[in-house]
Amino acid sequence: MIYPKPQQYGRNDLFGVSGTPRAALEGEAGGLEALAAYAGLDNLAPDGNIVIRVKLENGRDTSYIEETQTVTDEKYLLRIEQTENGADIRLTSAGRRGVFYGLCTVARMIADNEFIRGETTDYPLFKTRGYIEGFYGKPWRFDQRCDMLKLMAKNKMNTVYYAPKDDEFHRERWRDLYPENEISGLTELFRISREAQMDFYYCIAPGLSMKYSDDGEFEALMNKTKQLFSLGIRCFGLLLDDIPEKLKFPEDAERYGEVVNAHIDLCGRYYYALKQLDSATRLTVCPMQYFGKGNEYFISKFGRGLPAEVSIFWTGRDVCSRELTVPEAFTFISSTYHRPLYWDNYPVNDGDMFNRMHLGPIIGRDAELYRYAEGLISNCMEYAECSKIPLLTVADYLWNPKAYDADESYQNAIETVIGKEHAQAFACFADHLRTSCLLDSNSPMLHRLFSQAENAFEAGDLGAALECVGAYMEKMNACNAFLQSGALPILDELKKWSGKYALFCDIINGVFELITSYDDEARDHVFELVRRYNADPAVLTTFHLEDLIRSVMNIEI
Repeated sequence: MIYPKPQQYGRNDLFGVSGTPRAALEGEAGGLEALAAYAGLDNLAPDGNIVIRVKLENGRDTSYIEETQTVTDEKYLLRIEQTENGADIRLTSAGRRGVFYGLCTVARMIADNEFIRGETTDYPLFKTRGYIEGFYGKPWRFDQRCDMLKLMAKNKMNTVYYAPKDDEFHRERWRDLYPENEISGLTELFRISREAQMDFYYCIAPGLSMKYSDDGEFEALMNKTKQLFSLGIRCFGLLLDDIPEKLKFPEDAERYGEVVNAHIDLCGRYYYALKQLDSATRLTVCPMQYFGKGNEYFISKFGRGLPAEVSIFWTGRDVCSRELTVPEAFTFISSTYHRPLYWDNYPVNDGDMFNRMHLGPIIGRDAELYRYAEGLISNCMEYAECSKIPLLTVADYLWNPKAYDADESYQNAIETVIGKEHAQAFACFADHLRTSCLLDSNSPMLHRLFSQAENAFEAGDLGAALECVGAYMEKMNACNAFLQSGALPILDELKKWSGKYALFCDIINGVFELITSYDDEARDHVFELVRRYNADPAVLTTFHLEDLIRSVMNIEI
């Protein structure tokens, strides 16, 4: 299966090739080998049995998206035929980005040895698709940023925003230029983003201390911007979120009266200053009011006061919105004269959510939202490896929301990050990490299991109940062993939750022993495990274990 799912393809006409698939690449676009490497085609060979012929062709079929009525360089066409020894693949697109996405699809086919015979027409429905390192907490390491960027590019995201709240040069020390050791990392990150066909936005957040009426302050803002501009960066973000709601300085109050007027002036001046540096620069702004109905005084006035080309971040009805809907987007457009660029606060788990691990798939976003939104940028967690799982589902939704299946996407994401050989075991643990702003319930797999066991108990079929629980326990214990192995970097990030899961496993194992051979000492041991489990602040299953054991296992503790 290809992820993100293509728009139009022969779903039931698949074939594989004998032997090891190896790609041979030929075509018109320059730098094809570099594009192929970022796409995951590492086994190029002149005599490869998978021949990929790339052609650049700028016409309606290769550049126009009917659903959005837009011209794009991200569309691509594939025509695949089976040959005696492999496959002949013709890849056509209007631009390098479309070629890259086509190569990403071919790379997935080669990895799975599953090729789609005939014609595939593919393109994104959301224009802007990406993620932001915008959380409060320890910023990612350079290697984590590079790894995330490459993975999301392979999965057809096209935008990354650099905005870690605890990068002091981004927020607290916004006036100060980056020192050489800091700027070198940003230089390399920007280079990789450009080669991987990702738009890189550098964000600056001066709102905590800026005197808006002071020309020297604006000059400091531009000096900092020019440092980043000198690296080649042409996309910028001006973040005015999470700051005081009243003007701090008397001079600002005298000149502007209200914060909204100061922010309109600042954003307008900054936008036109960027355009003087290079007409190709782009600007995204995060307003002080970044959530709500979308028709409040501040956001309405702010949006109408900005140039039409400036993008506006918006989180939806709430800071962490359970749903993002078409009617809400339409209200925002009507009030601000801008299409919302959603800053989606999922899977981020900072602030009072720090005891929750958000691994579940993205849900609650309208399938038709692409018609009314500029795009969606997902805010990540401090845990880079863990963020990959939900972000992969976001990538699937943004490319093809009409075909998005959350459960299928989630399974693919787990297999991609954990590996197919460990995915089934890991799923038992991931089952308990789906509670978030998107979803109140948790542990659906466990709910189904104990519902079956309870029904068997009530029907007097103890053997069936024990068999049901025993099968789950086998998977559960295999999962726990994998989690404690430390075999992957993600397992280190999950220790806070996997430690509690180990307690959960001990409780279930202890209860099972009580059912088969009851004694008071074992009962007291289980009771102590339950007490420790309930005292652990990490959020795991939503079951109240005492009630569960009483009602399902018919054991008093």
